[in-house]
Amino acid sequence: MGLLCRTCLLLVLALAPLGAGAWQCPRIPYSSTRNFSIPYTLPSLDASSPVQNVAVFTDSAGPAAIFVAVRNHILLASPELHLLSVLVTGPVGSAECEICRLCPAATDGPEDTDNVLLLLDPLEPWLYSCGTARHGLCYQHQLEVRDGKVAITTTRCLYSATGNRPASCPDCVASPLGTSATVVATSYASFFYLGSTVNSSVAARYSPQSVSVRRLKGTLDGFSDDFQWLTVLPQYRDNYTIHYVHSFADRDHVYFLTVQPERPGLAAYHTRLARLSTHERDLRHYRELVLDCRFESKRRRRRRRRSGEEDAERDVAYNVLQAAHTARPGTRLARDLGINDTDMVLFGAFAESWPESRVPQEDSAVCAFPLRLLNQAMEEGMEKCCGTGHQSLLRGLSFFQPAEYCPHNVNLSAPVANTSCWDQPTLIPAASHKVDLFNRHLAGILLTSIFVTALGDVTVAHLGTAEGRIFQIVLQRSSSYLLTLANFSLGEPGPVRGAMGLQSHSLFFAAGTKVWRLNVTGPGCRHFSTCQRCLRAERFMGCGWCRDGCTRRHECTGLWVQDSCPPVLTDFHPRSAPLQGRTRVTLCGMTFRSHLDPDPRHSPPGAYRVAVGRRGCTVLPEESRSHRPLPTSRRKDFVDVLVCELEPGGPTAAGGPADVVLTVEEPAGPSSFRVHGSTTLGGFIFVEPHISALHPPFGPRGGGTHISLRGTHLSAGSSWRVMVNGSECPLAGQPRQGDGAIRCTAPAASGLGAAWVALWIDGEEFPAPLPFQYRPDPFVSAIVPSCSYEGSMLTIIGTHLDSVYRAKIRFEASSVRTEATECEGSQAPERLLCHGPAFPFESKVETASGNLSVLLDGAAGRWLFRLRYYPQPEVFALEQEGGRLRLKPGDDKIEVHQLGLDAVATCMNITMMVGGRDCHPNVLKNEVTCRLPRELHLPPAGAPVEV
Repeated sequence: MGLLCRTCLLLVLALAPLGAGAWQCPRIPYSSTRNFSIPYTLPSLDASSPVQNVAVFTDSAGPAAIFVAVRNHILLASPELHLLSVLVTGPVGSAECEICRLCPAATDGPEDTDNVLLLLDPLEPWLYSCGTARHGLCYQHQLEVRDGKVAITTTRCLYSATGNRPASCPDCVASPLGTSATVVATSYASFFYLGSTVNSSVAARYSPQSVSVRRLKGTLDGFSDDFQWLTVLPQYRDNYTIHYVHSFADRDHVYFLTVQPERPGLAAYHTRLARLSTHERDLRHYRELVLDCRFESKRRRRRRRRSGEEDAERDVAYNVLQAAHTARPGTRLARDLGINDTDMVLFGAFAESWPESRVPQEDSAVCAFPLRLLNQAMEEGMEKCCGTGHQSLLRGLSFFQPAEYCPHNVNLSAPVANTSCWDQPTLIPAASHKVDLFNRHLAGILLTSIFVTALGDVTVAHLGTAEGRIFQIVLQRSSSYLLTLANFSLGEPGPVRGAMGLQSHSLFFAAGTKVWRLNVTGPGCRHFSTCQRCLRAERFMGCGWCRDGCTRRHECTGLWVQDSCPPVLTDFHPRSAPLQGRTRVTLCGMTFRSHLDPDPRHSPPGAYRVAVGRRGCTVLPEESRSHRPLPTSRRKDFVDVLVCELEPGGPTAAGGPADVVLTVEEPAGPSSFRVHGSTTLGGFIFVEPHISALHPPFGPRGGGTHISLRGTHLSAGSSWRVMVNGSECPLAGQPRQGDGAIRCTAPAASGLGAAWVALWIDGEEFPAPLPFQYRPDPFVSAIVPSCSYEGSMLTIIGTHLDSVYRAKIRFEASSVRTEATECEGSQAPERLLCHGPAFPFESKVETASGNLSVLLDGAAGRWLFRLRYYPQPEVFALEQEGGRLRLKPGDDKIEVHQLGLDAVATCMNITMMVGGRDCHPNVLKNEVTCRLPRELHLPPAGAPVEV
């Protein structure tokens, strides 16, 4: 007798979660709340030639002007970028260039002037322009305000006929390879702090030197010849190139930012900060410090604590500076950086370079270096170089000066202290390390310009890209997302260069041949696509909601609001409900609440009203909280969720389509924003479910029968229960929309006979048209034969086998389990016929001993019987012509070749029929033989042989 297993099926059912695959609100991409493809038209000036430099002049009385330098011209424009005048600066030697005659005549033919420098004097209304022509000479342009407009009145050539020679040229300022400069004015003179890229060709004649400080002579005919300088030593000039990216002054120092090889002989580049003192001109206190801007993955930081863990997210060293700006931070960022909001901060736009190159990749970062901390690092570095008790350190700067070690053990408390150690240019040995403020969210983008402004307590970076776009992003320390205020195209495909500011309200960006003016508050508000995103924008942007778009006040001709938004419905579930049921409807959307806490329980009572058609829907705060989806990292998407329960429909309730209406009325509070208004979404329908069929109509009293209810609108609503004579029929998963079927597993019954079946949807009852019939429980007593192969007939013997609508068998041996195969319908209560399932044998001579499971509905579960399984035997066709065996007169023996039939002959009856008569075969090793019955008369056409 087989082994009875009553617990296996019950265990599986108990572990199956009924809520698996429950519907959830689709999340809304955060990117859908903004549309950065919205075009903006900004005031612009087309210079008709690539812009080389921009300078912004402001007068204490109010007037301002914009100077735009291009090849051979300087354009003077109003702050609104209306062209006022054009000053011709080249070609030198041409009749068009009147100011060229102020300088010594050119010995060669006409020479174009690229305006490398365009600088304003910090005290006097003077503009300086320095070009590539005539070995980098400069002009001074005196400015005056006439009738409220700025004009150039006088121009001087900053050149003296004496004192300039190829080996030493004080008036040779600009390098054709690039120069960065800052003008520092004192009460008696203006000083030019210059950083120039040089090579052996430039250095051979009239070289500007790498770093120099030059005093403008009071006679305005050039620079004093007693200037001091540092320059790259001859052996390094062609293989150690220093690129001067930016310069600026702050208090007692002037700073240069450079990109250069890490050291002579290396092809790897990094960024350095060079500092010069404004109190001395001989460069003795010249210092350099490596700036290290990087992204450090969180996984790497965790790996430090748990060694051996693989890191799929790499660290990035942003080694080449692209642009820089110094500004005071807003209070938020200052707090994040641990500094005061009065401290000056160096903001750098960095990129990762290609290996052994300074060419940047499209992978950028912004790092912030407080100047006070940089200066402190330099002083501490000099203490290590000149103080006592430190290891030997190289002074560095071997490309400027001979290599030497720091002279340690300087005793500052001695009666006569020798401080000469501090009076020599030095590379500070430690790098200043900062992490990317954007947490590598600018991967795939190459930044080319940066300007930073503090607007209230917010710090905004105005960033230009290599593709001609402007980003306006709030700076915050290592945030998991970007707070982007604007992202728009200037309409020019080239890189954005030279961001300049005007009186804290306007910015000027150059790209290609144009200059654009942009308000620091952004180009507009139309790129905010939703009301909540519009009103959540920083207040200084001046955004408000106007009908169905985000605008500024002057752009709106109707009602313009800044304090409230209506909710927005994007989806709901379910889509249909019975007329009288208490269906729970899940509402999805955005702007359901003004506060950041997504828990609806914390909203004011009565703030929400929901109606579906003419029926009210009571909001369930606890259910709304439990249905809220988990937040995702990096703020990529979101959704607001509310759950409500429909009030029962009245006796006159009718089916048909209905709108879902959500009304939110938050009271005015301390916050400047609240949710107030209604939103409507169609697509709901009230229906009348109807059961048309119950299948199968019977099953064993012990239960376990898989019942299907079919009909119309059975998947409507939010909850379903099937009852059989008052007992629950557990559902087999959630009903699927459009399936039209509800499936459950019949419970056990206390007696036999009819049992009424009803489907409850959200508390409303829908009866089945016919009852379910409980029959006596089946019992399996035996299975014959005791062996099998694929396709062989097995007979299941027992009682009440016709109580089961569907029976299956399955074979298992050596941890290999076959698919369950369905048996034939019961022909009699005592027996079932089943075909053996396929078992994967590797060879024809293999056998397997295992368990055959008989799977029947009902509490008995399944029966197990030991069984030996064989490969499927093969019987070969007769080996004569056409598959026919011709017998000679008097010959009555038949031979049929086979493979594997002899193995199953020990447990199965093997019959061989000739012409429908049994010839009682003899099964041998590889063949089956028999003799024709005497009473068999073969017809002339022959007779079939069957084994």
